[in-house]
Amino acid sequence: MGLALWTTNKKALGGRRMKLRFMLFALFFTVAGVLAACSDDQKPSDDAGGSDNDGEEQFVLRFAHIVEEDNPAHEAAILFKEEVEKESDGRITVNLFPNGSLYGSDREIIEALQLGNIELSTVGTPSLGNFDENFYVLDLPYVFKDKEVARTALAEELGDKLAESLKQKSNLVTLGYGYDGFRHVLNNKHAVEEPADMKGLKFRVQESELQQDIFSNLGTNPSPLAFGELYTSLQQNTFDGMDNTISLINSGKFYEVQEYLSLTSHSYSATITMIGGKVFDKLPEDLQEIVLTAGQNMETEYYKFVDDYEADSLANFEENALIEINDISSENREKFIEAIQPVNEKYTKKLDDGLFELAKTYND
Repeated sequence: MGLALWTTNKKALGGRRMKLRFMLFALFFTVAGVLAACSDDQKPSDDAGGSDNDGEEQFVLRFAHIVEEDNPAHEAAILFKEEVEKESDGRITVNLFPNGSLYGSDREIIEALQLGNIELSTVGTPSLGNFDENFYVLDLPYVFKDKEVARTALAEELGDKLAESLKQKSNLVTLGYGYDGFRHVLNNKHAVEEPADMKGLKFRVQESELQQDIFSNLGTNPSPLAFGELYTSLQQNTFDGMDNTISLINSGKFYEVQEYLSLTSHSYSATITMIGGKVFDKLPEDLQEIVLTAGQNMETEYYKFVDDYEADSLANFEENALIEINDISSENREKFIEAIQPVNEKYTKKLDDGLFELAKTYND
């Protein structure tokens, strides 16, 4: 009888163990499912397409960029989102991911667009030179005499040629151009009046070979760094200085970690809003038209936003003495142009025939 009781208890114990294991497995998969669902709420969908209950195809487009929410580029992106969602009657949803929340650099974003990990972005054109060398034409030093010239060029033949090149080489569709401002020199050592003042500075540059060459020719020790890491690196004195636009200096609060701003205006800082070619081709023709129109409207408003923001930012710097500002004399500007002339000679050879000459004609 003892043996029978022991056997019975053993069977019961085994049954309880099996039940416990089953419950644990069930609990594990339930928790895993909840976590996955939560994760899906936080991350964009892998598939831009779908359909509603009426069978009408739906699209979710992820729009990622690196700048802060108060930057004109993000304000323009909000307008784009609102117009696309309204005009498509909700067939397209645009989810915005600002402030480098998905990717910390323009280069990473461009790669993500090509891979289909996101669908939309506004990026600075310097990083595009790594993917399509024709875009170097926009970043060559002193190629445009003012912002009106550059905007006209991008609205006309030069912009069309660059958009065509980008589609052919990288399968990215241009929706519109924008502008962060002309780029200027900042540092923590001293005011920069002429190229000799830049010699030996540890200088952060964008992830662009052309940008590195510009500041090598100006005598600095340049190193590329993603925008998302820039503020902390300057705060920790990893770099002495950088170049940037008035808008980004203000929205990124770089006046907190830099002491001197020299208005060199050495490079026009264009932006471009793009959609991945694969997802664009999947959109029905009427939705393609909505996206293209919204991109053009975004371009117009972007220019207005950034002009107002730039003026307000400069006034903020001066009125609150946030950073010491000096302009560059005409004589010293010629010294900058002469110092970086080898950069123009090197990179014009990488462009399609006639592209540099076309850009320069808009100055006439």
